[in-house]
Amino acid sequence: MSATVRQVTGPSEAELDKYIKLLAEAFHYQFFAGGLGGDKSLQEPIIHAHVAAALVDGEGEVHVAELPEVGPVGVSVWFGPGHKFLETEAQRNAGWNQLMDRLPTQYREWWSTFLKQYDELVDKTVGASVKLGGYHLQLIGVHPDHQKKGVATALMKYAENKAHAARVPTLLETVGATNVQIYKSLKYEVAGSGPISVPPPGPADATFDMFVFIKHTEAEDFKN
Repeated sequence: MSATVRQVTGPSEAELDKYIKLLAEAFHYQFFAGGLGGDKSLQEPIIHAHVAAALVDGEGEVHVAELPEVGPVGVSVWFGPGHKFLETEAQRNAGWNQLMDRLPTQYREWWSTFLKQYDELVDKTVGASVKLGGYHLQLIGVHPDHQKKGVATALMKYAENKAHAARVPTLLETVGATNVQIYKSLKYEVAGSGPISVPPPGPADATFDMFVFIKHTEAEDFKN
């Protein structure tokens, strides 16, 4: 069975809830867990904040992969040319601000630092205009029961084809050796890397490495 991918527009609350739970399960309820103090009750809210932000006024895109007789098994969130995550107050009010209100001060401060370091790293490695002008992956996940079936690849190819049609590059960031190798296998190039402060209660000077990847989907001879 091969997955089919479609872009979601105007999902119902029930559909949105299904996608959020799917992603939470894909991440084993550990998505940015350190930045949430390990509070699993905040896993669905942080994922909701990402998905809802992408649905605000068409500023991002939500892609859903489905398998025959199964339904949705994978979801990815992208921001296309001219937009990025949390760039508008409408995006922030779609769930992000509400999530921050539920966090202790030390974690809210960490997120503020993280987002600043994250933007600076990407701007330094590829340039602000490159990220803002391309297709940027915010998150992607496949349900554990359907991983290693080509679902994530199908989601990536769907967005890459849209980027190619728009003649813009495709970009993403990740951490961890395993993820680095996965994106290299998908023909993404490491544009650069840099240190990001670890969340509380880690030492103030402790960091982890984040990698910035790019694929030149804008090339006329691009083949995914």
